[in-house]
Amino acid sequence: MVKRLLFSIIGVLLSLLVAFAVAEVAVRLISPQEVGPMRFACHPELGDIPVPGQQGERRFPGVFTFRYSNNSLGWRGRREYREVKPTDYRVLMLGDSFTYGLGVNDDQTFAVQVEKDLRAGLGSVEVINAGAPGKGTDYALKCFQTVGRKFHPDLTVLGFFGNDFQDNARGEYYTIGSRGELRAKTLNCDRGAIKAVLDRLPGYNWLISWSQAANLVKQAGVDFIVKRAQKNHSDVSNGLVVSYTRSASGYATAANKRLTQIYVENLNAAVKHAGGALMMFYIPISQEVLEYRQTHTISADERAIQRLAADNGMMLWSLTPLLAHSGQPIDRLYHQEGHWTAAAHEIAAHYLSRLIQSGLVRRRQLKQPEPFN
Repeated sequence: MVKRLLFSIIGVLLSLLVAFAVAEVAVRLISPQEVGPMRFACHPELGDIPVPGQQGERRFPGVFTFRYSNNSLGWRGRREYREVKPTDYRVLMLGDSFTYGLGVNDDQTFAVQVEKDLRAGLGSVEVINAGAPGKGTDYALKCFQTVGRKFHPDLTVLGFFGNDFQDNARGEYYTIGSRGELRAKTLNCDRGAIKAVLDRLPGYNWLISWSQAANLVKQAGVDFIVKRAQKNHSDVSNGLVVSYTRSASGYATAANKRLTQIYVENLNAAVKHAGGALMMFYIPISQEVLEYRQTHTISADERAIQRLAADNGMMLWSLTPLLAHSGQPIDRLYHQEGHWTAAAHEIAAHYLSRLIQSGLVRRRQLKQPEPFN
């Protein structure tokens, strides 16, 4: 009796294993999926950030394969940073997945290449990459106020991507008073019932790291939840997924432009209060680059953030013309899923290096004491 039961259990397990293997092969052949470890952990003040101390590889067949590492703060790369500045100059990079470098290896991100260029020109320079996928300007402000300012950057560089307008509208980090004043929210690391169960499920991280079939099921579940939430006009971004809707005119609306204005103003003020300066640049989607090649005009989203920067007395540097005039076909600049290739990071890095070096030198000159006559 016991043997029969044991054989039945073994038979069921073998059948499941064979079925899973068949499904895995079928998915790899018919509908390849992105695989990799769980990407985010919850920080009590910053919410979801790249998993601190993680090293791994993400693979998207036919799109990209890249290796990455995060330090103890969840910042890109293995280097740990001391609050006491060990170099003459320090630059803090803030932004989303483009700044983080989704799709390229650690040594291919524009932040790493900017540091190499600056060291060739200035010598003692350190560039910190604090980019975080799926985040907007409100996160950049919170990150600077919470952690970034402790490292005393001479220059803080914010990369702005069009969907940051929608990220800023999620209201994850601040409530805004009637006069535009900010009040920090108390974050809750409750990631939702579904996410909590999955995170604790034995073998889940291994499955999504290696199984394309498991990731297909996961993506189908996410798509279902997003569609159901959109139908019910509810927020799906809390704890499970961040979704974006780009209209014909872009991501910016009157409401989220006002929010972005407030966050840019406060970030600029916080950086100045900490003794540094803020620089901004615009990261275009592939469609914006293509449209610029045809019309030689920037998008409505870029014009909107350009005006907001000007209202704060800042220059917004655009990477749109740079990429459009690079002579590279669009598939050499952007992966199929939308992020930059290593080639685009390299082009952006050399351009940004010149701007940042000029900014650092100018700041150093302004700090020089006037000579006595």
